[in-house]
Amino acid sequence: MIYMPIKKKSQGLSINVIIIAILGLIVLFTLISIFSKKTSESEKILESCGGKGGNCKTQCDSSEVDVPYIKCQDNQVCCIKIFEKKE
Repeated sequence: MIYMPIKKKSQGLSINVIIIAILGLIVLFTLISIFSKKTSESEKILESCGGKGGNCKTQCDSSEVDVPYIKCQDNQVCCIKIFEKKE
């Protein structure tokens, strides 16, 4: 009997698969970074006085209520209208 040598193929990952995986991770981290920045900007807008439907004033009218936990600039308060004022 003549024995023929059996050629074994390697079972490792090819360099192309590794490069594609690295590029995929870079794209994933970039997208996460972009969306997290946009989310924080949107959160700031929604938590502002204007985002809550109010206006920053020095004093609220009788048809408005002062919301103390929403910050305004220059000693102003956030006033949100609670009902329409009839004149």
